[in-house]
Amino acid sequence: MGVAGFGAAYWERRWKYIVIHHSAGASGNIGILQQVHRERQAKDPIDAIPYHFIIGNGNGMDMGEIASDWRQQYNIWGAHVSGRNPDHNFRGLGICLIGNLEKSEPPIVQYNVLVTLTRKLMAKYDIPLQNVTGHGMTRGERTKCPGKLFPMEKFIRDIA
Repeated sequence: MGVAGFGAAYWERRWKYIVIHHSAGASGNIGILQQVHRERQAKDPIDAIPYHFIIGNGNGMDMGEIASDWRQQYNIWGAHVSGRNPDHNFRGLGICLIGNLEKSEPPIVQYNVLVTLTRKLMAKYDIPLQNVTGHGMTRGERTKCPGKLFPMEKFIRDIA
């Protein structure tokens, strides 16, 4: 394998973290999240959603539907945490649940899909449990995301 081959292998296998988010909106899909990202982070050179995966809540996407755009397809860094955590963007996979988890708990189907997806990503990229966090639980972040009604303790037990 040439040098380029090693680089490509590293690029795909560099993932070290998984960060859970909520969209904070009642509905959403790829198009809506791209528009919001363009408005909030206009200087991001990647015209894609800031996350690697989104999971629908039945409003804008099917319940439990997983979607991603070319950020995930080409293993491009995320734009889902602040500049205080560049490594969590560069080597962290962002998963966003559509919905406002400050107002309601995630639907059970959506939650179960999140658990399954997270476990698959942990196994595929050898990501340890301690490197799976919620956005606001990530050191240095100042947000309520993924929302006060996201069951983080249960989630950690379910993915362990």
